Amino acid sequence: MQKGFVEANSDDGLLEIFGFKQGWHASLVMVDLISAKHIAQAAAIRFELRGGTWRECFMQVDGEPWKQPMNNEYSTFLDIKRVPFQSIMVKGENNHS
Repeated sequence: MQKGFVEANSDDGLLEIFGFKQGWHASLVMVDLISAKHIAQAAAIRFELRGGTWRECFMQVDGEPWKQPMNNEYSTFLDIKRVPFQSIMVKGENNHS
């Protein structure tokens, strides 16, 4: 366990945020050949994604992967939060300002 993080538990209400270098990196982590970068633990998180030359970002929440579209002209915001009495909700929006 990394310093500053509490042990993960399925009912602790915290999201575990990890970073991977490439898509294949996740596969090697799942079979315990290498480890992922543990970035944060939080009850909610907001990502600001800036595309630059990238047109998409590969994301995964609760085992469900998707390609998040990005634009090089404006930031894409992705909010992940726990809503009382419902499943975790994933909401993406673009900020044109």
